Amino acid sequence: MTTFDAALPVIGRAPVVLDAAQQAVRDARSGRGAVVLGAPGSGKTTAAIELVAAAILDDGLDPAQVLVLTPARRTATLLRDRLVVRLGAAGEGAGEGAGRALPGPLARSVAAFAFALVTAANRLDGLAEPRLLSGADQDADLGELLDRATLDEVLGELAGPGPAWPEHLGPEVRRLGAFRTELRDAIARLSEHGVGTDWLRARGRERGLDAWAALADLVDEYRQVLGSARPGQLDPAELVRAAVGLVHEPPSGMPDLPRLVVLDDAHDATPSALDLVAALAARGATVVALGDPDVAANTFRGAEPEALAGLPALLGWRDAEPIVLDTVHRHGPTLRALAADVASRIGTARAGMQRRAPAVPLDGAATDGRGAADPRAIPATWGGAIVALDAPTATRERSLIADLLRERHLLDGVPYRRMAVIVRSGRMVPGIVRALAQAEVPVQSTAAGRPLREHPAARALIRHVDVGVGRSPLDGAAATELLLGPLGGIDRVGLRRLRRALRAEELAGEGDRPADILLADALADPARLATIDHRTARRAARLARTLQAIGERHAAGATVDELLWLAWSESHVAEVWQREAAGFGVAAAEANRALDAVVAVFTAAATIVDTVPDATVESFLARVLDSDVGDDLLAPVRSDDAVLVATPAAVTGLEADIVVIAGLTEGVWPNTRVRGTLLGAPLISRLARGLPVDDLDERRLVLDDELRMFLLAATRARRQLVVTATAGDDEQPSALHALVREHAHRDAAARLGIDLDALAADAVATPGSDREQERVRAEAQIEAALQAARPVRARSLRRLVGRLRRELVDAGGVARESDRVEAARALARLAVERVPGANPEQWWGMLAPSTEAPLFDGDEVVSISPSKLEAIETSPLDWFLDTIAPREAGPQTGIGTIVHAAMQHAVDPDLDAIWAEIESRWSELVFDAPWLAEQQRRLARRYAVGVAAYLRDAEQEGRGLVGAEQRFELIVDRARVSGSVDRLEVDGDGAVRVVDLKTGKPLTKQSDIDTHPQLSAYQLAYAEGAFDEVLDRVLDGLPHRPGGARLLYVREGVRGSDYREAAQAPLDEEQREAVRERLRQAVAAVAVARLTGVRTVDRFDFAAVAHRIHRIGPVTGES
Repeated sequence: MTTFDAALPVIGRAPVVLDAAQQAVRDARSGRGAVVLGAPGSGKTTAAIELVAAAILDDGLDPAQVLVLTPARRTATLLRDRLVVRLGAAGEGAGEGAGRALPGPLARSVAAFAFALVTAANRLDGLAEPRLLSGADQDADLGELLDRATLDEVLGELAGPGPAWPEHLGPEVRRLGAFRTELRDAIARLSEHGVGTDWLRARGRERGLDAWAALADLVDEYRQVLGSARPGQLDPAELVRAAVGLVHEPPSGMPDLPRLVVLDDAHDATPSALDLVAALAARGATVVALGDPDVAANTFRGAEPEALAGLPALLGWRDAEPIVLDTVHRHGPTLRALAADVASRIGTARAGMQRRAPAVPLDGAATDGRGAADPRAIPATWGGAIVALDAPTATRERSLIADLLRERHLLDGVPYRRMAVIVRSGRMVPGIVRALAQAEVPVQSTAAGRPLREHPAARALIRHVDVGVGRSPLDGAAATELLLGPLGGIDRVGLRRLRRALRAEELAGEGDRPADILLADALADPARLATIDHRTARRAARLARTLQAIGERHAAGATVDELLWLAWSESHVAEVWQREAAGFGVAAAEANRALDAVVAVFTAAATIVDTVPDATVESFLARVLDSDVGDDLLAPVRSDDAVLVATPAAVTGLEADIVVIAGLTEGVWPNTRVRGTLLGAPLISRLARGLPVDDLDERRLVLDDELRMFLLAATRARRQLVVTATAGDDEQPSALHALVREHAHRDAAARLGIDLDALAADAVATPGSDREQERVRAEAQIEAALQAARPVRARSLRRLVGRLRRELVDAGGVARESDRVEAARALARLAVERVPGANPEQWWGMLAPSTEAPLFDGDEVVSISPSKLEAIETSPLDWFLDTIAPREAGPQTGIGTIVHAAMQHAVDPDLDAIWAEIESRWSELVFDAPWLAEQQRRLARRYAVGVAAYLRDAEQEGRGLVGAEQRFELIVDRARVSGSVDRLEVDGDGAVRVVDLKTGKPLTKQSDIDTHPQLSAYQLAYAEGAFDEVLDRVLDGLPHRPGGARLLYVREGVRGSDYREAAQAPLDEEQREAVRERLRQAVAAVAVARLTGVRTVDRFDFAAVAHRIHRIGPVTGES
């Protein structure tokens, strides 16, 4: 068994002491061989290594005649390294044969060995070596085939009879990524079992499965297309099947086949892999297969847990009894009891004897091989070998994990490389990785299995080429994505500044195109940005030149890897990321992940260029951007001191001192959703192997798989297993978490010397007795022991700095003077070590302001918009921020602008005309989803109805329009009040009123309406004669009087009307003077050097997020 720390003695640089069962495995290297069953940690791999060592070193078997197979390439690499160490160490000074050069890797994956066989046969026939069809390639091919077939079906242009899919598998379903996943799974099962499409059609007829006939037709078409488009390319199952045929009938000149075959992790071997082993056995090879069906993690690829028990029959062995490893060495009895309990809940898969194996007690009987103390022992402070924790939120759960790992490392000296966090799904890995990195826990994970487009850096690089070659249009959304992406170098503030500059130039040239179109045009023409003298514009121009160069090189025939390199080199981020990656903390972790993703992109591109020379750039882009399947890109796991975050399948063959299983939340793990319901791939496997299929409890089978994954993950632990879950209002820990907690409870009782069973029996026999009280006290002791296992917070430098700074600046006097002195000394020490935040020069408020000059000098006039007067009164700081850096305008703002324009241009109350005006500009709006666009469209229609109803009533009541969007300006002392009113109306009695259109929620409190600052400013403007010129012109000198102001709400009506009004009565002189004073106060509030904001926020809620900056202290506690 391999640990994450390659230097640990468990790897074995010398022969290890085997128990009797392991010795029996070692002795099985001659004759026909053996099937070996062993619980996790019972030493299966160790026995296999010693078997190989004995065959080569003791029996003199040529290494070329020994083959060690594993189902996965990663485990083969681990096993190969251990074999090299074992054989190299034993061979030193051993005389003849010492240090011999091995002819090739002793350990290989089944696919690698099959590839070598097929390659050798092809060379004999003068053919090129085969190419392995990746999952991503297959997904792209199937997607293209399905799209074309669906289009032909919809258009009625099928050239011949195509697959007749059942109604429930219509075109909408077949376009889903989940359908392609099941399709790939079904094709793999057919290849794995070596059955054809005629067999599938027959089984479909027998079981009334119409989908299988259509599936068979599609598979035939797919293989025909693949044969012409990708000649010589095979999927893994086809490759192994081809190798099986070569072993049965090897061509003349083929290399000799191995005499000894060792199959480790046999429980994960697929049917084709087992058939390959059987073929080797039929040619005279000794076969030793080792495994445990209880930890089979490859069932989703077609592995059958029952197959291991059936292997002797497949090999032709009669009366063959398996060798059962009867002692678990990896962990102690506590963890072993949990593992046995979990295993007992799994179907036996025709095996189960291995479950009875006990663990070696933690009494010194087991050592690490060099006479050291038992490496499985744990300190009393750890709270036992099993710990079950929960947290109110997923974020807090991740923080809890980080706290625990840091505590084990800092206080107990456990290297990070001897820790692992295991999650059920690969999609959960990035969240854990980010959380640990933010908590300053070094972390490592692999990118294998995730589509490249899910990695931000990889997606950004690919999208540069995608847009540059013209596969995807350069529209506003694409321009924004590229500029804000990891390679664009522009943040949202810079992008907003660039959009405003482009818009200003557009308006100066009397144009009216929206900013999105201007942004796209600017990236399409680098010269367009030459007139904007700003750093952001220069970066955008560099991106524009890069896109232009990519297009030109593509037209000249450049390959995809050349175009990717052009995009990468012109981004100028390589040195920055390399420098950040060499550091530590969040930035270093992000930089490392970004660089790994970029390397993965170039690896994928190089593979395409090498294996499919005639592949187009567009086909590569479609493959990586449209596929939901990730490639195994051989991204190496770094070997530095870091915690490994992985899925159960990725930790096969590994172990760690501390294993954390995260996310044991109901519905997440176990996930009992039945898989393969569309095409029935699991049923194909069972029928092909002759296994029972009637009266199957499919949910039970799924649960068994979930338990196997959990058992695999839990048994990676040598010293301590920790499980975590979310326990909140919407999420609860799963049954697996409860099971582990029960074992943790019993372990705590045993450590405290409490006999729970005896106490419970006595309490039942004599209720109300002292024994019942004793049981209650015992439970309290146990609970206290379980709580003591929770990690203490503030183990990170960032939290430590925060706590010390709070003590230093404690304004409430809670901290003693001596505590503040010690805090100052500690901060000084941390500052010397350059810990962020420790140096007072980095604290808020310690640096002198760049200027103390007020925002407006002396008697300078201050421009105030009536619509912003309330914002100044509420928070001058927010007003300032919204003025210099306006918020990103959303679709709702754009809709309001369009509705205002429709009302302005309306010549009569015709609803159709008003709606036509709105529709004519609807394309200017950008929505995140079609459903959102439709929702907002219905809302806009509601606005149009309200506007038309108001205009109709105004016409009937004799109110005439004086001016729409009527501009005005008013001077009050230092305040210049300027703006425009939506409608200035006059009735038959000469009463003039201002109408302001609103599309938001209505204001209903009359006291608020009476003092509404915007309406009050409009009324003051009328009183001061700001509208006299237009009134005189329209009314031809007729007298007029104030008629007040009102807010017109068109979102909802009232009392049978389609709109709602909030009316402010005409102001008298006293009220007008109050408005003037409000303007003076507004000027005083902003004509200062230090703007004030909202009150200090001590509770963050949805209301608080409306403010751009909150007045909080430089150091705050966590809520």
